[in-house]
Amino acid sequence: MAGGTSFTLPMLREWLLSAQTSLREARVEIDALNVFPVPDGDTGTNLYLTWEAACGAIRSEEQVDGDLVDGDRDEFELTAMQVGRQAILGARGNSGVIMSALLRDLCITLAREPQAIAQALRAGMDGAYSSVATPVEGTILTVARACAERAEEIAQAGGELAEIITGAADAAYLALLQTPELLEQLRHAGVVDAGGRGLVVVLDSLVAIVTGKKPRRDIRSLIAPLNIAAEFGNRSATKDRSIDSGHPEEFEVMYHVQVSDIEALKSTLQSIGDSVMIAGVGNYWNVHVHVPATKISEAINSALSIGVVSNLSVAPLTNDVHSQEINAVADRAIKVKRRLVVVTHGPGIEQLLATLGAVTVPTPARQQPSAAELIAAGQRCDSGEIVLLPSDRDAHGVADIAASELRSLGFRVGVIPTKSITQSLAAVAVHEVDIEFEQDVVNMTRAASATHYGAVTRATRDVLTMVGECRGGDYLGLIDGEISIIGQSLTN
Repeated sequence: MAGGTSFTLPMLREWLLSAQTSLREARVEIDALNVFPVPDGDTGTNLYLTWEAACGAIRSEEQVDGDLVDGDRDEFELTAMQVGRQAILGARGNSGVIMSALLRDLCITLAREPQAIAQALRAGMDGAYSSVATPVEGTILTVARACAERAEEIAQAGGELAEIITGAADAAYLALLQTPELLEQLRHAGVVDAGGRGLVVVLDSLVAIVTGKKPRRDIRSLIAPLNIAAEFGNRSATKDRSIDSGHPEEFEVMYHVQVSDIEALKSTLQSIGDSVMIAGVGNYWNVHVHVPATKISEAINSALSIGVVSNLSVAPLTNDVHSQEINAVADRAIKVKRRLVVVTHGPGIEQLLATLGAVTVPTPARQQPSAAELIAAGQRCDSGEIVLLPSDRDAHGVADIAASELRSLGFRVGVIPTKSITQSLAAVAVHEVDIEFEQDVVNMTRAASATHYGAVTRATRDVLTMVGECRGGDYLGLIDGEISIIGQSLTN
């Protein structure tokens, strides 16, 4: 149980990981509740994946014990900023975008004022509302507002951290139970709001971290006596789902866009679709909208005309759209899921890799590329996922710098530490664009590390090596980057 009145960095880390576990456990239940704005049964999954993305900012951090002290404040704020950024860039679906904006503003406020938990919950609520072009009550927004208002009441009465968080979570739960009274679709289906349920799961995890006791919530026994999963299955099997969504043949369009002013894009999307959700960090925005098939291109092109777009996805919201139509839209919008950026030495290898779909970074012999060259190559990629192959041990450092910068631009980036073009070719040979990103990176790394390579070069100066003295102009035979033989000609 955490004590004191201030929220600490260890508490933030523990909460994020605990809530991730709780969302994973509640995913199926939340998916089954999902009826608004469309009954696509993915809210639980989207919330879990969004939260998982946020946890990526703290997974590698060392767990720290004790209260926050002044020297830790910068670390807390940096971590909080990273959590918010990762949540925004990894957000999925309506509720995921809203949750990411809520988490971003909550974390940033806590990092700056660790004692202001009520203010942080209010900031999170404001962030959630601001992410929605047309807020609808009876959703996660209503639950967030009830939570923030109750937290402020308790704080004003002199309540401490545990009291504030417990009271806020209880208020969120009561607001959740009232969501069917505010939204016709929920009342008709006899369920509470799925996104709101996810927020209660997250808040209850926070209560457990602060008090040591996790609240017991029995949603199903307190609302309409339905078998939620079965009811959802019946709705999903219904031939005409336009009754629930109100928009037959709609598509969900999501992407990240880098642009300084988002208002023009928001206005355009509101004019051509609905369920417009936009959340951002700095100049990077996660955009979500539901549009008819005829407006998909406009939804995408309106962003392309003003900024850099990545992580684009187009998915149907109804069952009566033929798969070939979906694929045609996706093919036009997304050229490739993942790109390889490979450093090359010589035109032959460059041409070979280009035919395999790789983006090449041509570099003269005995030289390495700059981080700027790798970043520029990554930005040329028509994909949100990039794998860098430096092809030289001395280029690993700049590859890591480039990867960090590309990640800050919204790309998902992996680095295969190849030490030669031979290892890069081995990695490319096992590359599979259709498997999960992490598994593809693992497979390529294994192939590269298992590949031995040799090379012949010439010494540029006199030097003493592990196998003897060489003079400028001597031929050097290398195995796995280490000199193994020295000769005055290629034949001796």
